[in-house]
Amino acid sequence: MKFRTAVAISLAGLATVLYVFQPWPFSALSVGGQLYLCTMLIGLSVLLLWSTVPKRRVDPAGKAVFITGCDSGFGNELAQQLDSIGYTVFAGCLAPDREGARALKSSCSDRLKIVPIDVTDDFQVSQAVNFVKSNIGNDVLWAVVNNAGVAVYCEIEWCSVQEFQKIMDVNVFGIVRVTKGFLPLLRLSEGRVINVASLAGRFTLPAFAAYSMSKKACIAFSDGLRQEMKKFNITVVTIEPGLYKTPITYEDYLINQNIKSWAETPTEVKKDYGEEYFDVFLKQVTLSLKQARPNVLEVVDNMVEAVCAEHPSYRYVPYWRNQLRAFIISSLPVSLSDKLFARRFRMIEPESRKNKSPKGSKTPSPKDKSFWN
Repeated sequence: MKFRTAVAISLAGLATVLYVFQPWPFSALSVGGQLYLCTMLIGLSVLLLWSTVPKRRVDPAGKAVFITGCDSGFGNELAQQLDSIGYTVFAGCLAPDREGARALKSSCSDRLKIVPIDVTDDFQVSQAVNFVKSNIGNDVLWAVVNNAGVAVYCEIEWCSVQEFQKIMDVNVFGIVRVTKGFLPLLRLSEGRVINVASLAGRFTLPAFAAYSMSKKACIAFSDGLRQEMKKFNITVVTIEPGLYKTPITYEDYLINQNIKSWAETPTEVKKDYGEEYFDVFLKQVTLSLKQARPNVLEVVDNMVEAVCAEHPSYRYVPYWRNQLRAFIISSLPVSLSDKLFARRFRMIEPESRKNKSPKGSKTPSPKDKSFWN
């Protein structure tokens, strides 16, 4: 927090020095260019300072929270933290009889209840809503956290339509099903909906098209819901993390997913890309996943604040460097941001282009890092 404050003050100071003393090359910019640069620096400063301001919390007594995706990852950790704070937690689990759910139950108080739910199944979502209604007692449903999600790390031409449909069904329609089911209870408490989106919902990188589509839709749904629910005093929040080490980013799963999709890709398409291209792609996936941030508490702490704060932010971007990167990238022209993303995901030329391009792209280096880390 002290470091973020120091950076924020430094940025504001830099903007002041530039504007007052007009050093070169700042003085060579047009008036509009000078104002744009100073505004961006001050905006970054305000963003960092705002993120350090502590928020008052609501009393957890008599309040319940429903969370999807509690088998592991963010949802599992969030359920434990909210239980320790004093909330009644309904932990939605896809596999309620497996180790993740059992360990969660044994590590928490009797207030925590495991709820079987597959967010792609209308009947199971309806059953989960009825379970909460039957077991909430005198509590009110304070928050619904749509955390369940799946990932696809795959280029479009060998990502099957079925994979696109699967990721949309979980990451988008799953959120819609769960939210619509619980809104009547949230109206009674004037509570909140917290949707776990991603920075991939703001910026699309190579091989992230399917995942980004789902997260962009999640953000769009959240924006619309936030505006429509204001008349009921229901707050809607998005959590937008970068790349973190969770089960949906396990290397073996994503590599095997690509191998299966590649095997089912038409021969003509595979010939155009070439086996060498695909092999390099898999190595690049491995390199990127190794750079995933290990500290999931950076995300969970924001999720806790979204549930507990009297006046939460509408959008949380965990990890201050990602906040800076997101702010900067959003200010760049598309041509420049595309070049930055291409540098992050370096690939060789496809087989069908080798004799047509004078220069090939650089083969990925082990030093390459994930953009959002």
